[in-house]
Amino acid sequence: MDKKVIALIAVVAVVVVAVAAVFVLNNGGDDDSDDGVKDAAGNIIKPIENPGRIATTTNVGAELLSDLGFMSNIVGITSPSSSYDVENHIVGIDMEFVYPGTLAADLDSGKIQSVGRYFGWSAETVAAVNPEVVIIDYNQISSDDSKMKQLQSLGLTVIVLDTDYGFPSILKNYTMLGKIFKKEAEAEKLVDAMQKAYDKVKEVVKKSDLAGKKFALISHCPPYGDYSYGKHAVISLLEDCGLVNAMPSGGQASQSISLGEALASANPDFVIFEDMGMSLIWSDVIAGWKSDDVMGSIDCIKNDKFYCLEYKPFQSFYHTKQAINGYALVGAIVNPEDTGVTVPNIVTSAAWTDYIQWLDEY
Repeated sequence: MDKKVIALIAVVAVVVVAVAAVFVLNNGGDDDSDDGVKDAAGNIIKPIENPGRIATTTNVGAELLSDLGFMSNIVGITSPSSSYDVENHIVGIDMEFVYPGTLAADLDSGKIQSVGRYFGWSAETVAAVNPEVVIIDYNQISSDDSKMKQLQSLGLTVIVLDTDYGFPSILKNYTMLGKIFKKEAEAEKLVDAMQKAYDKVKEVVKKSDLAGKKFALISHCPPYGDYSYGKHAVISLLEDCGLVNAMPSGGQASQSISLGEALASANPDFVIFEDMGMSLIWSDVIAGWKSDDVMGSIDCIKNDKFYCLEYKPFQSFYHTKQAINGYALVGAIVNPEDTGVTVPNIVTSAAWTDYIQWLDEY
């Protein structure tokens, strides 16, 4: 698919998620009952030892299932196959993982069926792969749960994953699925390892010279616009370490901004940019910023305190164990002294994993 079309879809997705946040649905909780485990939509799921055929409308679900030993049960996943092109080594965690395995190839070959795209699936496309269990994201039903109810009316077990921003939500999903699929020991082992890795990153970030300073996370995707993030895994980590989001987006997941004007007004100490998978030539973009009267006068741009992420490094912040790799990158960005890593202004898909290896040895 054309990169610009992908970028437009991604921008729409950001807006949809932000709008969806204002709708109210019972967003579950930690109150499991004697009858089963409560998911993010408040459904009570009875434990399932042998789940059989599973479809998931999110690649997050595919990874969680694989990490708990159910990759072979997956019969339907979302497109495109490129979304499964992620790392199978997670720094700071001494465990072997099978994901992503052959999921991308199996999707391309038709061995595993596509149920549609993240915001483009229907109850019919999911039911067509004949699953017994379906895993969906809360963001996909937060404003309209009709597709969930359609699937439930067919007698399918639907499990809704928590999509709250932040590391605790990731752990919550692993723990929930571990209970539902009677894989508590496996989930607990992985959750414990992830928590220890996350705590090491936090320690590094808190020791940084940037501790307590202001930051911004911005999606730069011309000609579709610029967006500042108010909620994201990066923001959750940095705020958890005492840094301040200089462009909080009014409590929304993101908001449209006029880049130069907004950045000059917020004046963050450093900025992380991404391009929604548009494959921008960042060197050209940076040259344009430097020569612009407004952008070139902003301290963080003038002093090279900005980091432009290509697709793969930004993709690492999935709502799974992958986020640990992303967090390690942030740790290296804010604290080169203790990580021994100097992250360049352009973080490429080819080289980004070079900057996260410090966590394996820390």
